Amino acid sequence: MEYLLQLLIFIFGACIISFLKVFAQDYPQINTRRSQCDYCHRILRWYEIIPILGYFIDNGKCSTCKNQINFLNPLQEFCGGLLILSSYYFNNLSYLPLILTLILLGFCDAFYGYVYPIFYLGFLPTIIWHFSGQHLLISLLVYLSLLLLSRNHLIGLGDVEIISILALVFNLELFLLIMILACLLCIGNFAVNKKRSFRFIPYLCIATGFVFVISSFLIKFQVGFFEALAS
Repeated sequence: MEYLLQLLIFIFGACIISFLKVFAQDYPQINTRRSQCDYCHRILRWYEIIPILGYFIDNGKCSTCKNQINFLNPLQEFCGGLLILSSYYFNNLSYLPLILTLILLGFCDAFYGYVYPIFYLGFLPTIIWHFSGQHLLISLLVYLSLLLLSRNHLIGLGDVEIISILALVFNLELFLLIMILACLLCIGNFAVNKKRSFRFIPYLCIATGFVFVISSFLIKFQVGFFEALAS
């Protein structure tokens, strides 16, 4: 029964990620159209919009125009499903609002290079749950420091706000790991694509998800290890 529940959570997570991507792409006209092919704009059939499976049913191609569908679509849904399943498995559901909001903002930034500040409200449950005076001080220092850089257009204001929120939620060690990994991903992208400017929030999203899963796994492993020693 537990495995069935985990499978359902994974499927639900993949569906949520698929919805967040469409929502970010179409906002604020989310209710005005149905899902369609990016190339020929044909309305997709019900089975073609099934997360992950829909991609493989048509062999990764539109059944009408035969254009290749971006493999990032099922990959994002798969990783998102695993991420949401991890928050349940590691009993870290308090971080779920932050994770989902960060994913939504990552999609917005990737599509348009802009995020809607109203979406920041999604961070509130996690911020309230993990609020700490020490985190607040670090977050303010990070915000003021990065705000100076943003005045010279070295970093976007949205990036400054998201980074400051991450500093408010995570402890200093995890926050620094997230920042280092996000910067390494940017460097890797530069090495491959030679781009001099980046939309940074998607990298923050990936780095946060990775650090969240790994740190949760290590904590669960340590707890299990010491419980085994005690018994």
